[in-house]
Formats: sequence, structure tokens, C-alpha cells
Amino acid sequence: MRKLRQKLRSERGFALVLALGVTIVLSMTVVTVVEATTANSRTSVQSKNRVSAYNLAEAGINDAASILAKVPSAYDQHALHPQPPNQPSDCANPPANPSGATLLGNTCSPFVSTYDGGTATYWGLYDAGTQNWTVTSTGQVRNPYGGQATARTLTATIHIRPQVSQQAVVTAWNYIFVKNATPGICNVTLDQTSTLSSSLYIEGNLCFKNQGDITETNSADPVSLEVRNMLVWLSGSTRGVGIKSPEQDISSAKIANGCTTGSVDNAGNLTASAPHTCSPPGDYFYVKPASACTGCGYTNSAPQITSPTLTNTDWDNYYSGSAIGRYALGTSSCGTLTGASFDNDSVRNNSLSAGFNLTPGTNYSCQTKDWAGSVIGELDWDATSHILTVRGTVFIDGNVTISGYVKYRGVNYQGLHPAGSDGSDGLGGMMAMYVSGTVSLSTGGVFCGWNTNTDTSAYNGSTCDFNAWTPSTSMFMFVAQGGMTLNQGSYFQGAIFTPGNVSVGQSSQTEGPLIAGTLSVGQSAQMKPLPGLADLPLGAPGNPNTSGLPDPPSYSNG
Repeated sequence: MRKLRQKLRSERGFALVLALGVTIVLSMTVVTVVEATTANSRTSVQSKNRVSAYNLAEAGINDAASILAKVPSAYDQHALHPQPPNQPSDCANPPANPSGATLLGNTCSPFVSTYDGGTATYWGLYDAGTQNWTVTSTGQVRNPYGGQATARTLTATIHIRPQVSQQAVVTAWNYIFVKNATPGICNVTLDQTSTLSSSLYIEGNLCFKNQGDITETNSADPVSLEVRNMLVWLSGSTRGVGIKSPEQDISSAKIANGCTTGSVDNAGNLTASAPHTCSPPGDYFYVKPASACTGCGYTNSAPQITSPTLTNTDWDNYYSGSAIGRYALGTSSCGTLTGASFDNDSVRNNSLSAGFNLTPGTNYSCQTKDWAGSVIGELDWDATSHILTVRGTVFIDGNVTISGYVKYRGVNYQGLHPAGSDGSDGLGGMMAMYVSGTVSLSTGGVFCGWNTNTDTSAYNGSTCDFNAWTPSTSMFMFVAQGGMTLNQGSYFQGAIFTPGNVSVGQSSQTEGPLIAGTLSVGQSAQMKPLPGLADLPLGAPGNPNTSGLPDPPSYSNG
């Protein structure tokens, strides 16, 4: 019996040890399974976080593109808050770009956007040479197990495509602006029945002869006159400033050295009496009182307005940088035209001896695109419909001639002019044409813009319709190094810039801003009122190119 009891005790001890061993093994198995499950869970979360971090970084790139579409200037180096070592020294308080635009504020820190699950931190560096932004964006997701957050960094390139309409910020483009300040002459003379109803700025003397005058014909288009020397009434003049009628008195007159009378000899030399304060009825000088409107009235304070100038380097840059021209095309074609159509020797030297006929009897076409396939240059002529289709900038190394009648309009970045176009994206016709030589509009020639309110030409069947043109959305600008002539009886809607002379022929009528070295106005010529311009064509001298649209991002790593 004793032996049986001892045997039972021995078996119970063995069972206890066995049970304890099984428990330990099972516990270890459970721990292993739990640890494996936890590790797998962590791996799964980390993998998910890496994907989330990538998506967040991509969202940061898209946010950067959105910012570039909304800032005053996509070409402003501060726009995407560049970081060291390329951070601008004035990042804490960058200047307005363009002048007068909304300030960006402090741009020293990168952008941070917060989303469900994490953040995106991003910034960009602008390259003016390529007009590309290089954007760096880091997406970051919190680690639920503690420790370092999961992060992914992406880099993308965003190219800025210039808009063909640029915000007008140069005051001079709201005037008929004459730079000539040669002393002792009439720098501009209004003779016979020649009439200006557009704002006029003259560095020298303005002379009136016979019934020449400057008047305001529409209160919605106020006329400002600024003369940096004198107003001179020549013998026999019976008109001048305003028409002794509140409806046609000009709004503002700034005459630095007052009014006088005088005469001009055969050599063009002016002899004038001592000037005095301008005042009717002794002077034909009718200006609205200061109480009539903001900025109205007469003053002898005539501060200089800075006007654009083009150096040889500027001309070279437009020769090489225009969307259409010999430099852009080389020996290639852009439709029915070739590089040689614009310059015959690949040097900017006014060598295109045959010149460029803008309105021949046959059709022609030229279109250029950027690397993304967007149309940046368009110059097409339909000789049957007399429609000139334009976009971007052109450089012609010679003279340009225009004859017959022309109706110009634009295309969008796809090269199309859809029906009902409202003028956005240059559809009204925005172009700056640089010309090494001269530009001439033939006798009786008609050059008309577009009415973007109705998507029709501002042409009435024989002349330009000066009540229909919408110049802020339709502007063909000639930049002519050798001057421009609007021959007798011609009609012109557009802009002119030249360091030389602009000749407005007898009985011609024109509307648009003008900046010239000298100006001659023929008998019975009319220069129509011009509304304030909100936009100018891309490439307008002196006006910064600040309006651009971002192309889709192109990713380089990540």
C-alpha cells in the first residue's frame, strides 16, 4: 500500500511538471504570435504611412501650383518662399510685384498645409532663365507607435507660361506721350482742324494753329494734358484747350511754364512772348474746376512721367526671345512662313530688304508652341476675310507695310478662337510686333481691333468703329525702331512705340496709346479718346511681364 501511495505521488509530480512545461510552451507561442502580429501590424502601418506621406507631398506640390496661379506675379522669386541657401535677403518684407500689387508678407518660412493624417511642407526656387519653379515638398505622417514620423519628399518642376495679356503698370501707356524736349521749337503742333481727345503728355512745347485743339468728348474717358514747358498760340489760332463748354472742357491740365503767344519761322524756330498763368478768356484754355472731380483742375506743377526706353540690349533680347522670328525658327518653318520670312541673315541689322508685307493678296500662317504644346506665337493672314490672327511676340528685321483693311483678333493657348470668345487668354488679339525698320499704313488703309463684348470686329464696313473696340482685351502693338507713318485718310486702332517719329496723316483717325520720340499731326487728323488700360500685350516696352499660368507639375524624384 505504501508503495502504491509513493507511486501515485511520483506520477502527480510528473504531471505537474508536464503541465507546467506545456503552459510555458503555450505562453511562448502566444507571445511569439502576438509579437509577430504586432510586427506585421507595424509594418503594415509604416507601409500605409509611406503611401500617405507620398500623397501628402504630392498635395503640397499641387498647392504650390495653385499658389502660382493666384499670386500677383508667378515670376516673383519670393512667391513660393525659397529656403536657404537660396533665400532672398529681403524675405521678411519683399516688395510688391508688380508695383502696387498686394504684398506677399513674410516669405521666410516654408508653406505648411495640414490635412487629415499629416502635413505637407513645401517651398520653391525660381529660375528666370527657364521660367521654371523647382518645388520641394515633404509629406509627413505621425507614427502611432511613437518614434520618428514617416516622411516622403518629392521634387517637381512647374513651368510658367506667360499670358499674352499683362497688367498695365506703366503710367506712360495711358497717354499720347511725346518725348521730344528740343528747346526753342513747337515740339507738337495741332493745326487746322486736327483734334485730340486723348490724354497728352509733352516734354517740350505744345503749339496751336488755326482750329487745332484738345478736347474731352466723353466724361467716361477723361482727358489729362501735361506740358513740361509752354502752351503756345500761334498767329491766327482760334481754338486750344477745351471748347468753352463744361461737357468738353478737359479734366486736368498741368502746364509747367504757362501760356503764351508766338510765331514760327521757316526754319521751325519758335519766337514766343513771356509766358503767363493760363487763364480764359485771354487764353483759349478751358479746364474743369478742381471741385468737379478727383484730379481735376489746372496747376503749374508738371512732374516728369517716366517713359519706357529700349537699349540695344533690349532690342537684342526681343530679337532672340520673341515667339516668332528668325532666331526662334532658325531655318525651320512655322506653317507657310519660314525663319527667312522675318530676317534674311540671322543678325539684327534691319536687313530684310524686301520688308514684310503684313497684308498680301495671298494667305499665310505661322504658329509656334512651347515644350508643353501650348501655342505661344500665332501670325495668320486670311486675304479673303481680311482677318489677321495673332498671339504673342514677333520680331521682323526690316520694314513692315500694311494696305487695304485689316481686322485683327486672337487665339487661345490651343490655337483656337471659339465662337463667343470674351477676350480672355488673348482672344481679342494681343500682340507686340518688334520691327527693326519702319511701319507704314497705306493711304486709306484701315487697321481695326476686336470687340470682345460681342466677339465681332470693331470694323463698320469702311472704317474702324471707335465705339466698339475694347483695347484692354484687344491690342496690337507696333514697336518700330525707325518710326511709324499712318498715311492720309487711314484708320488705326492699336498701340505704337518708337524712339523715332509718328506721323498721323491728313484726315487720319487713330485710337490707342502712343509713345514716340516726336509726333507730327496732319490737318483734320483726329486722335480718339482712350479709356484707362488695365492690360497690355506681352512684351510691351517698360511693362513688366508678371502674369503667367503654371503648367502641370513634372516630377523629377520621389
